[in-house]
Amino acid sequence: MTVHAELLAKSRVFAALSPRTQRSIAEKAALAEFSEHVDLYHQGDPPAPLFILLSGRVKLYRQSKENCQILALPVPGDCLGAESLSTGTASPYSATTLTPTTAVTLSPEVLQILMDEHPDFQEIFLRLITDRLKQFVTLVHDLAFRDVTSRLATVLLARADSEGQAVEGGVVFDRLLSQQEFADMVGTAREVVYRTFKRLEDDGLINLSRQSILIRDSAALRAIAQQETR
Repeated sequence: MTVHAELLAKSRVFAALSPRTQRSIAEKAALAEFSEHVDLYHQGDPPAPLFILLSGRVKLYRQSKENCQILALPVPGDCLGAESLSTGTASPYSATTLTPTTAVTLSPEVLQILMDEHPDFQEIFLRLITDRLKQFVTLVHDLAFRDVTSRLATVLLARADSEGQAVEGGVVFDRLLSQQEFADMVGTAREVVYRTFKRLEDDGLINLSRQSILIRDSAALRAIAQQETR
């Protein structure tokens, strides 16, 4: 499907690029649609394309035997993939759609051409890689220095800030993840996440349903998220 330069101009990632660069990207990009539970690329694959997420949700994760760590949940407007392009090494993580998803895609070959021909695109691309690295560094810090309750509170607040809607009684967002996936995101067992959710509900901080999560006391949850155990 055709990608129009106007679409890229509306993207918060590419809005700062020159019109010439936006047109060049549009000429070389592809628009792709994916159903839910589709693997976009795998950990260990050659450098992946760059995906500019237009709609839908994706999880980024690393797998080691039976253990899984969810690294991030990009939202529409975010980019993913291509982190290993500059070094030519294997992709550091896998990406799988959680919902039907639409994305603009740029192959590794096209990315290299764009960086060679457009310095402003190279700057944006390097900034994307740096931002993703900072996100992973923060995750490592949280896993090392915060307990499960603090890590879960951090995940819930981040999602409320990026995708939540104000309603009577608090801020609500789609649940999106299973209990096991929440466990994979905060680095613990499913049973521990179940007990942690139950405790937060009993304390009146959240309300959990099969479809959504309601944050009832953001201030109290934020205080928990800021606690460090070491």
